[in-house]
Amino acid sequence: VVRVDGRIPNAPGKLFMYYAPHDAPGGICLAYADRPEGPWREYTNNPVIAREWLPHFRVSHVSGPDAIWSEEEGRLFLYFHGENPVTRLATSKDGIHFDYEREVISTVMFTNLSEASYGRVFRHSLPGKDNRYVMLLMGNDRGTRRIYLAWSKDGRTWEARQAPLMNPPPGTDQVAGAVLLSRGERHYLIAHANDSKANFNQGFDLYVAETDAALEQTKHLGKFLDHMFVSPTNTAVMSPCFIEDDGRLCLFFNIGLRLRN
Repeated sequence: VVRVDGRIPNAPGKLFMYYAPHDAPGGICLAYADRPEGPWREYTNNPVIAREWLPHFRVSHVSGPDAIWSEEEGRLFLYFHGENPVTRLATSKDGIHFDYEREVISTVMFTNLSEASYGRVFRHSLPGKDNRYVMLLMGNDRGTRRIYLAWSKDGRTWEARQAPLMNPPPGTDQVAGAVLLSRGERHYLIAHANDSKANFNQGFDLYVAETDAALEQTKHLGKFLDHMFVSPTNTAVMSPCFIEDDGRLCLFFNIGLRLRN
């Protein structure tokens, strides 16, 4: 979810939400609203990005969208994956019609990773680096999904740190979908995690860890949101997204089994 009021003239809503099913064929879709609680309306010509965009790519699926507004360029930057080893970038003036930019992150930038996807981008300056943005991404390290860090000045060309920033929290063995939440001088990582040995597609909760301004150290603090917060029968809370709205901190997340909600 990204705020577009005052940025995109004649936008159909003040907030744009980009979302996608994961499994093939995927497709990045758009909905819009004036308030976080809605009502949300689906754009009538979805998907805005499909799995085939010639001559740039033809893949089994595109998914995992994350949007950020570039004040310097007056454009919306939309990151997404397809296939899972590659994170891509498209940009737009109106949030609906996109220009393909490039592959920005891939497994060739890391050692022993088979996936480099679900990138989430935030404005955050790292001490000693001439960067404007950081990306938190999921890397699959020989079967274990961890959170890795990359940084960029322009949002297009990225450098990556080889060592993971966040390992699965205690009691879990997989972590993904991390976001950076800064409150004053304190910085937190919030991500979904689960124990795949118990059930790979169920039991996802949101966990929180505190990190430093350099995003080098993490301290696990425990659960942030339990999957049963929604209902006793809900199986997962995943993919957190925060926005500020009129003094409120609003959290969006998805629930339930994949492709169900």
